Amino acid sequence: MKLFLDTNVILDYLCKREPFCKDADILFEMFERRIHKGMVSSLTIVNCAYILRKVFSKHQITETVDWLCQDFAVTAIDRNTVVEANSKNAKDFEDAVQYFSALPSLPDVIITRDKQGFEGLGPLVMTPAEFVAESRK
Repeated sequence: MKLFLDTNVILDYLCKREPFCKDADILFEMFERRIHKGMVSSLTIVNCAYILRKVFSKHQITETVDWLCQDFAVTAIDRNTVVEANSKNAKDFEDAVQYFSALPSLPDVIITRDKQGFEGLGPLVMTPAEFVAESRK
């Protein structure tokens, strides 16, 4: 299954943000074991590097960017992505950009803690907790 991860899920995992990191850890273990394939947008990588600069060293950020680029499919954002996202008048423009970045890669599920930001845009959207619970069934 192909899972598109929103920025907040990556940050929960990297920063060990409680209580969210528990489900994020399980997701990343699934990726490590190759149970599911993960994907992130190029915007997520840039945003993570920017946010992490407050808590990670330059070397740690470089390693994190390398890891994301090597272990996850990275979706592109171009003019068409931005124009399409803008035309939808979504509740959250950044989430709409994430969504339209993911679409060409045909994700099975978008994983985010902010489901409202993706409301009305398309395929199945689940929180990490919902996905982990569903996977255990």
